[in-house]
Amino acid sequence: MQRIIGQRQVQVNGRPVWLASWAVRNGDRIDVTAPPADKPVPAAAFDDGWLIAEEPDLIAVNKPAGLLVEPVRDPGQANLRDLAIARFGPLTLFHRLDRDTSGVVLLTRRAALNRELTQAWQTHAVQKEYRAVVAAQSELAATGVITLRLAPDPTRRDRMVVVTRGGQHAVTRYAVLGECAAGLVVQLLPETGRMHQLRVHLAALGAPILGDRLYGDPASAPRLMLHAHRLTLPALAGAPPRTYVAPLPPGFNLT
Repeated sequence: MQRIIGQRQVQVNGRPVWLASWAVRNGDRIDVTAPPADKPVPAAAFDDGWLIAEEPDLIAVNKPAGLLVEPVRDPGQANLRDLAIARFGPLTLFHRLDRDTSGVVLLTRRAALNRELTQAWQTHAVQKEYRAVVAAQSELAATGVITLRLAPDPTRRDRMVVVTRGGQHAVTRYAVLGECAAGLVVQLLPETGRMHQLRVHLAALGAPILGDRLYGDPASAPRLMLHAHRLTLPALAGAPPRTYVAPLPPGFNLT
């Protein structure tokens, strides 16, 4: 609704309004010229269309945007971990994505793999590639390395902030790949895995990810335009290196 109002697609008494806080009174007529789509219904079961790979020691899943990876406060909320366990049997959620981020998530079946994978993750032997869409007028350089320390926002528990002292070291390599219908497509290669790292790093450069409700303009896109596109594992547990790719969702493809 914020996006629709910002696009002046809501009228009060025949006149377009542009502020979600616009005051209305008894008797006013409100017209919406482009009603929003229905709110997505939480998944009731694992969708086999999410499956990227099923292997003896793990499964790789393309998590849809908006789905929690695990239960947070309400154990009854739909989440990827519980849906996958109901479909495939006992699994361990190895890593996490933000609810609003889509893309590759690994769930493992064997403790031995978990130990090796944890070590590979900590030594940066696992390669992760994300794609994001930022505003076309962004002044991002063609390529770069973002090195900014991050710490929890002292005023909001759901946010992170850039700090000059303390906090955690965070490094992101990026490259602008080109344009899509909504803006610029950026390849992101995180070398560390801090909470909200990619979102905060791009926002700090003046290029917040479109649709980011915490660090940008939630009305700029119908979803957070951040996708975990590719994940490559080194040789682990006797298996050769493996790469898992989550196809790009609508809106991420170059024009």
